[in-house]
Amino acid sequence: MSVMAEENRETLEEEIRLDSFFKWVWRGKWLIIFFVIVASGLAALMGLRQPEAHTATALIEVGHVWGKPLKDIYITVEIANSPGFIQELAEKAGLKPGHLSRSVQVSAVESGVPHSIYPILIRVTAKTESADESVMLAQAVADEIVARHEKLFEQAIAPHLDEQHSLEQIWNQVQASPTDFALKIKTALDEAKANNSSPISTEKTRLIEKIVAGATIRADIWRGAAAAGLIGAIAGVAIACLIGYYKR
Repeated sequence: MSVMAEENRETLEEEIRLDSFFKWVWRGKWLIIFFVIVASGLAALMGLRQPEAHTATALIEVGHVWGKPLKDIYITVEIANSPGFIQELAEKAGLKPGHLSRSVQVSAVESGVPHSIYPILIRVTAKTESADESVMLAQAVADEIVARHEKLFEQAIAPHLDEQHSLEQIWNQVQASPTDFALKIKTALDEAKANNSSPISTEKTRLIEKIVAGATIRADIWRGAAAAGLIGAIAGVAIACLIGYYKR
């Protein structure tokens, strides 16, 4: 009997606490409404005052020599987002490193199936309050990536060009005599010329298309106001409960 009485007492206390909670919320309804209106209004005002953002995107194809990429795309992306890269580029272009870092993001464009994703391009996205500035920043970062890969291309293609030059000299000496050795030299020379000149096998890192101003991003005022109103409502309920608790 005592156990049942204890359970009934606990149930009654829970009902009393729940009833008190709803009373506190109801008594503080105008305070809660005030918090919702103020929070939503401030969020909407800030959204209206926030300037539009303009984007510009550059797509870069990483070059390759004899079918081998000059550099892994993911490594190139990490380097382009690193403080050292940003600092060096900012000094060259006369920009502020902090502004450049906040305004530009470099990422990899990926393709493939869910279990076999691989990068295919480098995407440089600039977002500022000016369309012209966004294009300028995207162009600056893209040019720096291409310039760095230009050096890698020269280093990678140099031994293949030297080999082609050596084969050409040998071929000039043996082409008059149709021997198996001369045939092998001719085959190797043709292969070297094809791989050194064919864009399928060898190509420099390049910007795919001209960079132009892209989409204009506007602040989502209503979503921000709704989120702020929800936070205001939660804060209002908490304060109303605190006031009701201490005024019991």
